[in-house]
Amino acid sequence: MKKIILTFACATLISFGALAQEDDDEDLEIQEKSSGIAFDGGFDMTSAYLWRGNLLLKGANFQPYIDFYAGNFTLGLWNCTDFNGNMKEFDIFASYTIADQLTFTVTDYFTQEDTNVPNVPKYGKYKADETAHTFEFSVDWESNFGLDASMNVLFYGADKKYWLELEDPDEAEKNAYGTYFELGYNLEDIISNVNIRPCVGMVFNPSTWYGDGTGTHDGFNVVNIGLQVSKDIPITDKFKLPVYATFGYNPQLDDVAAFAGFQLGF
Repeated sequence: MKKIILTFACATLISFGALAQEDDDEDLEIQEKSSGIAFDGGFDMTSAYLWRGNLLLKGANFQPYIDFYAGNFTLGLWNCTDFNGNMKEFDIFASYTIADQLTFTVTDYFTQEDTNVPNVPKYGKYKADETAHTFEFSVDWESNFGLDASMNVLFYGADKKYWLELEDPDEAEKNAYGTYFELGYNLEDIISNVNIRPCVGMVFNPSTWYGDGTGTHDGFNVVNIGLQVSKDIPITDKFKLPVYATFGYNPQLDDVAAFAGFQLGF
């Protein structure tokens, strides 16, 4: 996710099933038993793109994805692009889940805001001081009673201490190790089959990926207080359309935002 853009809102996107058949889980189980590998995919359409308190796209955007499963291991591809072609993101992640509660993930984020600008880093560049890739290690935990938590650390690539470029160029080339922690609680089917998830997200050190994009906010800051709401809308007897909305407040920037979307899949 590009870090220079001004940000606001609670923005961890909810994971929804895609135009889900009521027996999606059973289908995945059958695929795994027959071939050892299962997959699903689809796309989201959203009114904005927000991520951990960051407003990355102000307008409507298209987000295709595909996930491959083999036992407890998942390999996923995720993309986001606006309709003007001015911004695109292409992410790859690999994760491993233990006991359906604890998941370890490594994600490769790649973002380009305008490919027509000279000297824009290309996808194949991975050298630390040249790359537009950023790698992150995440640990996610889900309880049996609705509580969930995640810790995410950017450990390589385009998360440098850019704000120190003038006063200390050598230090500016070092990784900032942007760290984000989020705590949420899932309230499922409590009102007319609506799922509700309040959440709070915070950062612990300066990083241009959070706050106002300058890295000048030191130490602990809350960047995400939000409410995520989702519901499956029946389309036919067998198909439902997942729709969702997020409403959020960023205390660090004293700003608010909201977005809505839906998901189609196979």
